[in-house]
Amino acid sequence: MKPEILQKILDENVLSQESKEKLKALHENISNREFSDLLDAEGNQYIEFVQEGGGVWGSALVGYLYGLEIFGIRFLKVAGTSAGAINTMLIAACKTKEEAKSEIIKEILFNWNFADFMDGKSYVKSTIHAMLNNKNFFKINLIIAIILTIGLVTLPFILSSETTSEAKLYFLIPLVPLIIILLILKKLYHNFTKSNSGLNPGNVFEETMKKVLDDFGIKTVAELNKKFIQKDHKLNLNYRYGNGMEFYTNALNGIEEIKMNNLEHIDETRYRIYFESAENNDYYKNNPFYQLKSEYIVVTTDINAKIKVELPTMANLYWSEEELKHISPAEFVRASMSVPFFFEPMQKLINKDDDSVKYAWKFWMNTTKENIFPVGIFIDGGSISNFPIDVFHMNDIFYPRLPLFGVQLTSESDILKEKGKTSEQIMRTPLSYTGNIIDTLRGFNDKSFLTKNSFYNLYSIKTVNCGTSNWLNFFMKREEKEQLFNAGFVAALDFLNQFDWTKYKYERMMVAMKEKKILKEEDTPTVG
Repeated sequence: MKPEILQKILDENVLSQESKEKLKALHENISNREFSDLLDAEGNQYIEFVQEGGGVWGSALVGYLYGLEIFGIRFLKVAGTSAGAINTMLIAACKTKEEAKSEIIKEILFNWNFADFMDGKSYVKSTIHAMLNNKNFFKINLIIAIILTIGLVTLPFILSSETTSEAKLYFLIPLVPLIIILLILKKLYHNFTKSNSGLNPGNVFEETMKKVLDDFGIKTVAELNKKFIQKDHKLNLNYRYGNGMEFYTNALNGIEEIKMNNLEHIDETRYRIYFESAENNDYYKNNPFYQLKSEYIVVTTDINAKIKVELPTMANLYWSEEELKHISPAEFVRASMSVPFFFEPMQKLINKDDDSVKYAWKFWMNTTKENIFPVGIFIDGGSISNFPIDVFHMNDIFYPRLPLFGVQLTSESDILKEKGKTSEQIMRTPLSYTGNIIDTLRGFNDKSFLTKNSFYNLYSIKTVNCGTSNWLNFFMKREEKEQLFNAGFVAALDFLNQFDWTKYKYERMMVAMKEKKILKEEDTPTVG
């Protein structure tokens, strides 16, 4: 990093003193590191990038993005859920892939008033505001309810009555507020069901996102796909060691190095077949960009088909090719961030007669036209996969050309939870028991993948501590957004400072060879 660029970054008002001190301490070491073998004409290095969902914690993702971009890291593939989906869409739509985007995205998020996205009944916003800004909200209201209940129950005994009828009427007094409460609950339930089981329609968010994309010149999914999704030589990238046979040669040498270092763990027959196929792979000999592709993926959940949906990859399950020429990609993000009950689920009627839709249902679901679902009902992708790092995992990998980076979000309370609980804590109440069951099911998809592929936890993923802030605090002030931004920025610097691209490539090939059973699993239990 050139001194003038460093000074310009240090002059940024949004960076905290801690962030500036960290950058000054680490910039020289990070600047000298390699992060990928794919570069553009400006020397920027390309990676795959996955971002976890986390509500209004999205500012931390932008801070992380900023930390990567100032060191010349750019993005060939991006994916995310919910808040990660917002960031993914903005990365894909903003500028060209060669240009830094984080400063523009930062200003967009900082200028958004998240509270505007709560576009339901006014009492919803005021109630949630009270809940989030008063940690004793439930305690205070419970005490008030108990005092009122005791007062109403004892009132008939305190009041004097001259007749039996009058005494009976006094004993009916406690029923009056109970009847009022039941009527209010009935009204709330009616409003809730009428609004498709969501406190907020989500229309304001979708329109806001649509306007941002329009300002980038992206009005339709087809336009975004044309702009961002490219293949092979059309990516206009260079291989670090040359665009001829260098990648192919390095790959063969890398494969042989793994064999020599793990002779006692190698299945010789499987290795020989694998290496011979690699030696005869004409596709890679003169094309280091073979099967290379840029893409963006937004993850949501269809509770009708009961599947994890990757958009736009699986978009034709719900939208015809013609519809994708007219709808905004903002719809994909709206589908991904539909927090259950907080936002109404997004619904999409499915045209069973369209050829592209019929083909998609046959391809993805092995379903005939008669059995195609009538509608897709989307809720937050985090209900199944909040950190979809598996979408870019490849079983059939020739040799790594670029790394996969992932950023997760957590809080102080989540960190304490990760230390584990006693059985008494988990089973203390039915609510705590139920909560632990839901947490287990909600994170099952991602945790199963990361448990099987521990490589990513070791080499690819960094977690940002978002402190004590609430991921649903839509009333977050700019100062809080800046704190999250800085938390993400510092985490990115720490990650880049310890990343070892050479070791990453070696260990990633170990994983690939284990998946092909070339490495004996019983001999290499920690690989994967």
